[in-house]
Amino acid sequence: MDELTHRLAENLRALREESRYSLDEVAELSGVSKSMLRQIEREESSPSISTVWKIANGLKVPFTSLLGERAEEVEIAGFTDGESLTDEDEGYRVFPLFPYESDTAFELYYFEIDTEASLRAEPHGKGSREYVLVFAGSLTMNVKGERRVIAKGRAIRFDSSGPHSYSNGKKEQVRGIMLIHYGRETRRS
Repeated sequence: MDELTHRLAENLRALREESRYSLDEVAELSGVSKSMLRQIEREESSPSISTVWKIANGLKVPFTSLLGERAEEVEIAGFTDGESLTDEDEGYRVFPLFPYESDTAFELYYFEIDTEASLRAEPHGKGSREYVLVFAGSLTMNVKGERRVIAKGRAIRFDSSGPHSYSNGKKEQVRGIMLIHYGRETRRS
């Protein structure tokens, strides 16, 4: 069978096992027969798009989660392995560690802010929350018009649906991790 049939079989089996559903339960939820589901998991059938939609709707997962490649169970990323999203001359660098995935609805970044540098962030959308952990330096943030200082070894969590900014007025570079979790209204499939 082709690669798409193989991925569908793997993804269906994995999603069913993660949810702890039997074939009977998936058949009941989706309206697709147990025998057809078994054939799909064994790669003995290449179902129609309509059938795949029924399964996705029954399991309450995005259509692409049945046809896309599964993420590695273990993935290692170095803080600066990828390219920075900003230019060196801006005084700060933001490196994506793990990009957005619809099933987790978050993005994870490593950041560095040089002395006397600042970064003004755009709102991330309704219902979004941001988590920032500082492991070097002292970060000054402005959230909802309030100035907050997050020292080394501290973290902040806030509603990031409004404007917010980061700055470093100290003599030591600020380094940390930023996680942005998107609210339901902002999530992309």
